[in-house]
Amino acid sequence: MQLKQELHNLQKNKMNINDYSTKVKNLVDALASTGAPLADEDLVAVTLNGLGKDYSQFLTSIAVRKTFPNFQDLITLLISEEMRIVGTSSNGGSQESAFYSNTNRGRGRGGKTSFRGRHGSLHGGHH
Repeated sequence: MQLKQELHNLQKNKMNINDYSTKVKNLVDALASTGAPLADEDLVAVTLNGLGKDYSQFLTSIAVRKTFPNFQDLITLLISEEMRIVGTSSNGGSQESAFYSNTNRGRGRGGKTSFRGRHGSLHGGHH
């Protein structure tokens, strides 16, 4: 139970994506070893929920997709997004100036940026 709570409370904060995803994966592997494996869909949701405000545009782009990426694809996308964020920050540009691709796919306007796994809301209150 403690591992599950730690996983759901995990935040990226100042970690880079590689360190953050490794920490997520280590917790998931530890849960699996106790007989409580996490589905890939839930792994993606937990990972997204811990990203923070720097990734708000990325979260929106993921929310409007027809399907969520699997965990491996998500990490690849996050590494690209991290490079974009670091690049715009170091160049003095606005983080809002570039929007992640795939915004024209999926549900369209009004999609929620709350990510839900199989076992309920993992982000933003109770649904």
